[in-house]
Amino acid sequence: MLYYKFKNYEEFKELFGIVKHGNGNKSRKNKILLAFIKNKELLHNAVVSGNYTLLHISDITTMKNTVIEKIIRSGGEDETLSYCVNLIGKTYYSSTYGTDGNKGLCEDGDMKAVRYINYEKGEKIFKMKAGKFYRAIILETAYGKTLPETILNFLCEEFASEWQTYSMGKLPKNKLFVNKDFKRIYSSDCCEGDFCSCMVDNEQHSFYENAVNASAAYLENEEGKVIARCVIFNEAKDQDGKFWRLAERQYSSEGNEILKRALIDTLIKGKYIDGYKKVGASCNEPNAFVDIEGNSLSNKRFTIDCDLGWDETLSYQDSFKWYDIDKRIADNYENGNLDLGTTEDCLDNSEREYDDYHGYYCEETSLVYVNGREYFCNTNDLSDFVWVESEYEYHHIEDVETCPECGKYFVVSRGKYSEITEEYYCSDDCQDNAESKYKRENWYYSDYDEDYYESEDEITDYYQWDSIIGEYEKKTISKKTVDKLLENGGLYRFGDELFDTVDCFSNLPFGYQLIKMAV
Repeated sequence: MLYYKFKNYEEFKELFGIVKHGNGNKSRKNKILLAFIKNKELLHNAVVSGNYTLLHISDITTMKNTVIEKIIRSGGEDETLSYCVNLIGKTYYSSTYGTDGNKGLCEDGDMKAVRYINYEKGEKIFKMKAGKFYRAIILETAYGKTLPETILNFLCEEFASEWQTYSMGKLPKNKLFVNKDFKRIYSSDCCEGDFCSCMVDNEQHSFYENAVNASAAYLENEEGKVIARCVIFNEAKDQDGKFWRLAERQYSSEGNEILKRALIDTLIKGKYIDGYKKVGASCNEPNAFVDIEGNSLSNKRFTIDCDLGWDETLSYQDSFKWYDIDKRIADNYENGNLDLGTTEDCLDNSEREYDDYHGYYCEETSLVYVNGREYFCNTNDLSDFVWVESEYEYHHIEDVETCPECGKYFVVSRGKYSEITEEYYCSDDCQDNAESKYKRENWYYSDYDEDYYESEDEITDYYQWDSIIGEYEKKTISKKTVDKLLENGGLYRFGDELFDTVDCFSNLPFGYQLIKMAV
């Protein structure tokens, strides 16, 4: 019985999806509302309490808000759900998950995922697709477990959409500047936080003012602090004689990738550049430029005019590292014979090797990375670093981990995260192998689909006819596939049993009548 009083049949049609003109979205939402009102638990509670308020909800928005409030209240009343999960201004409760000061926002800029703490794994930080995470939180509550699948799917879809909008809205409100104020972008007093740049406060910015045709491009936050910057080379010429405005490698507060992307996106929208160094590219990738559509420019040989004398100020160069002093041209493809990729303040001093990690001169240095920041370290004193084979780089021992699949070192910040195993891996192959192994050990296999399913409820049994031995063999199949096969005649149901083949004369499974008679 449905405990809802309607004025007439027209009101019922309006509320519950009997639609004349094919308004599919409205029809779906009305069916969701009907599923809510028909919830057996809801009906039972209404009868017991004598309060039929929830059964009189007549619109999807009210239903959604009401259900969310009850989910939160249910979680708060459960003492086993001791951790707080703060999402879009609401506090949910969980026995396993929690959120930190980021309140679910991912540091890598992924607006479709939620950042969370897993307390069962030693308070490690992970991320999960927003809808999947929201489902897990809901199903931890007593009330959430009573919700029909239709309602549950609707809430997760709504949250995933709202979360993406919320994440986008949390991006900082910044102002773009493109000018000649190179001193500002290389001054720690003007910059917010650590930019992980060896040229900050070194007074070598005049190179860009005097030796090359360049512009300073930077974002300032609401406090007037520089939070992301790069240099634009205004006349980079390719091998075909075409000129490009190329944005050099980006630097940002604490190496924040979101801010780097925001800088590039703003420059593209303002039509200041024709190409840029890939976000996240390192200084040893001089040809890692892409155009504003993201197409690789690695096949381009770029040169810039560079009027630099032996004793004139030089600032370390990421891309245009090779210099022909006679032609006064620098390039990114190793044609020039002088190295501009040095932290020395002029070419005269470039022959001396300086270990800026330890702070002394030495015979030879190697490029190393500490928390993403570049240093040159004495090649004979690399005890604080390990060689990461997949990156062809030295990284500080505190910035790497061993891959749980292959045991090789990888940079944690560049690892591949698996939502299935909740671990980081060094490569896509290792991630795939680990996920396959995890599924074999923990998930449920469907013989028919040749695939694994997370829940045992997602698969069932059927009988497959073996014509060689003349017997049915019991196999597994996903319930989704069962539904499809039953519709097109690929499976036959007899009672609670499924068969892939039947006797064409009796339209019954082979031996079915004999089996039933014997029983």
